[in-house]
Amino acid sequence: MSRAAHRLWLVSNGHAEDALAAALWARAAARLPAWRATALPLVGDGRAYAAADAAADLVGPRRNLPAGGLTMHHPILLWRDLRSGILAQTASQLRVLRQGEADAVLVVGDVFAQAMAAALGAPRRFVLQPLVSVRMADGRRRVAWNRVFMEGIRGPERRLLSRAEVVYTRDEPTAAWLRQRGVRATYLGNPIMDGLRGRRLDPWPDLPTVALLPGSRAYATEAVGVMLEALAVLADRGRELAAAVAWTQAAAPPPRAGWKAEHASGAVGPVWRRAGVRVAWVRGRFQDVLATADAVLGATGTAQEQAVGLGLPVVTFASWPAPGHAFLANQARLLGPSLEVVARESAAIAAAVARALDDPERRAIARRDGPARLGGPGGTAAIAADLVARLAGPSTA
Repeated sequence: MSRAAHRLWLVSNGHAEDALAAALWARAAARLPAWRATALPLVGDGRAYAAADAAADLVGPRRNLPAGGLTMHHPILLWRDLRSGILAQTASQLRVLRQGEADAVLVVGDVFAQAMAAALGAPRRFVLQPLVSVRMADGRRRVAWNRVFMEGIRGPERRLLSRAEVVYTRDEPTAAWLRQRGVRATYLGNPIMDGLRGRRLDPWPDLPTVALLPGSRAYATEAVGVMLEALAVLADRGRELAAAVAWTQAAAPPPRAGWKAEHASGAVGPVWRRAGVRVAWVRGRFQDVLATADAVLGATGTAQEQAVGLGLPVVTFASWPAPGHAFLANQARLLGPSLEVVARESAAIAAAVARALDDPERRAIARRDGPARLGGPGGTAAIAADLVARLAGPSTA
C-alpha cells in the first residue's frame, strides 16, 4: 500500500458482517480513488472479502473455529473455541490492530468488534451496528451473562459508539434511541435486505413451496435432518408440497430412509421424493430459493430476518447448542408475528409449516409486518454514499 494513500480499515466480526463490509467498500471504492482498504475479519476465513468486487488487503490470522462466530451463545460453544485457541487468535488480531496505521476505520459488528477496533487508534471512526435493535428489549431486569450485549446496547457499547463520527443502525427506532443518549446515529436503510431479488425456480409450479434454511454452520446437517422429519410427517399425512433447500455444503447427502431420488429438472439440483412431497437441493442460489418460497422453515439468524423482510412467514425451532431458546426468543421480539418458534418435534414443526402455508391471516400479517420491520432494499447504496461524502470531506467528529 502506498503511504500516500489514505487508509481505511474494515473490521468485522461475523460471516454476514464481512459480507456487509465488503459490499460497502465495493460501492465506495470507485468514488474514493485516494483511499485503500485493509480488512481484518475477526471471525472465520474472510472469504466474503476475497469474493468482493473491490479488493481490500486482508490482514491478521483467519481461521474457522468450532462455534462459527456464536462463541458466546452457549457455554459449550465457548469451551470449544477456547480449546481451539480463540484467545491466542484474538491476541494476535489485537497485535495487528495496535501496529496498524489508519486514517479511518469502518466497524461492522457488535461491541466486541468495536472494542477491538479501538486498539487501531484511527482518528476517524464509522460503525455499522447490524445486530442489535431496541425492538429486542423485553423489559426484563436480568439477562443471562452471556447475552448482556446481544439483547441491548449497554453502557460500555454506548461509550464506544459515542466516539464514532456516525453510527448506522438497522432501524430508525434504534437510531432515535441512540441520539437521545448522545450518539451520532442515523438510519439509512438495512443493508441485509439488499441483493435478494431472485428468480423463481418453479420445478413444480402448482405446488406450495417451503424454503428450508439450515444455515452454513456445522449444525446445518443436523438441522436439515429435523426439517426433513417434519416434511415426512406431512408426506405421510397425504400433503402435497415442494421444498427447496438453500444448501451450502459441497454436495447433497444421499436420500434418507423413506425418501427416494427423483430425476431433477434443469432448474434445481438433486431431488428427493416421499409420497406427495418433493425436496430439491439448491446450491449457490439463496435468493432464488426465497423467490420461490411461500413459507420458510429455518434454523439460521440473518437468513430468517431476510425472509421476514420479504414478507414470508417463517417457522423455526431451537437446536443444541445453537441457535438456542434465548437466541430465538430474542429474534422473535425483533421479527414479531412473522416468526413462529415451535418445539423441536416433527409433529409440531409440521403443523406450524402447514399453518404458514394455509392460514391467510398469518400470511397477510407477514406480508405487512415483516417488510415494515426490516425495511426495503437500498441501504447499502445509501450508507456507502454517506460514507463517501464523509471520507471525501473533513472530519465532523
